[in-house]
Amino acid sequence: MLLLKNGHVIDPLNGVDQVKDLAVQDGRILAEVPPEQTADNVIDATSCFVTPGLVDHHCHMYPLAGIGLPAEAVCFASGVTTAVDAGSSGCATYAMYRPFIQLSKLRIKACLNVCSTGLASLPTLEDVNPAHWNEGAIRDCLDRYEGELVGLKLRTSAPIVKELGYQPLRAAVALAEKLGVTVMVHCTNPPGEMSELLEILRPGDIMTHMYMNQGSTILEDGRVKDCVWKAQERGVLFEAADARAHFGLDVAVPAIREGFLPDILASDLTKLSMHLRPTAFNMAMQLSKYTELGIPFGKAIELATVAPARHMNMLGEVGSLTPGHAADVAVFRPVERENVFGDRPYGSAIQHLHTGSTVYQPVLTLKDGEMVYRDVTF
Repeated sequence: MLLLKNGHVIDPLNGVDQVKDLAVQDGRILAEVPPEQTADNVIDATSCFVTPGLVDHHCHMYPLAGIGLPAEAVCFASGVTTAVDAGSSGCATYAMYRPFIQLSKLRIKACLNVCSTGLASLPTLEDVNPAHWNEGAIRDCLDRYEGELVGLKLRTSAPIVKELGYQPLRAAVALAEKLGVTVMVHCTNPPGEMSELLEILRPGDIMTHMYMNQGSTILEDGRVKDCVWKAQERGVLFEAADARAHFGLDVAVPAIREGFLPDILASDLTKLSMHLRPTAFNMAMQLSKYTELGIPFGKAIELATVAPARHMNMLGEVGSLTPGHAADVAVFRPVERENVFGDRPYGSAIQHLHTGSTVYQPVLTLKDGEMVYRDVTF
């Protein structure tokens, strides 16, 4: 039995926000904390936050993508115990990568790219012409790997869709409707107005990179557009997944000040953006950044645990510290230090910077009760 003592437990699903002990045995959260002397391992979490293991709802993993990150190393070290690969694979490539997913200690789900080869062609852009999609193979893949695949993915940036405009997005939503799944759409530098993009999406569909600042954005004259508020009200989900360049402080700061918050907080990490300052870096840095921008830490934890778990119909497995559930736990130490957050890598001509005063340092990660990461100072 492992006992975490004196930590500030934040468990949004169960309404817990207090200093208390947490006990884990046989890979599960215990309902009652046994006497300390019965524990095999006692860890003092004083001055630290104890949360559910994070869910990174948007990243790209190797080998599913050539630019993918070394998932276990990056995720466990940032408090992430569940991750979603956001469309690296298509119906022609997913099956060959499944052994990696099944062998990983990290809990991995995936979105299926509408392009048969997914992102395998990068740096050559994927083919998003609906005339070239293999609807039968997409259907078969979703049926065969139900529970692993959580929806479809399309990138609808102008340089990708070119003269097709919003035709691929309309086709992807129509296909998703037919197959009974949701769509995640990459919206950076869209081929038309934001209002038109949002009109196409259904409740439960996800617009990722919500705070991007290229092309038509969620702002007009410094205010969140009415069409954006209305889309969120009718159930379209907005995801903050920032990577190196799918985010703008000039959009995020006024939008958050106005109260327009993400529905899901993720990273969009690849090997190009992981551990890169001053951009996304990892999920712990995303938490730190959005807390500095005005989202309370407890709310940020909710957006990175409960919200993605609910969207994937996994609240019975992940996203909380519910007794009896798998013991996926993250521990963060708040460190008071100056830290620079940015929306582009250093050297970019259009970079904006924001200086914060607190970083949430991951010091322990449990996956199914196993210590898969522990900081040497903890």
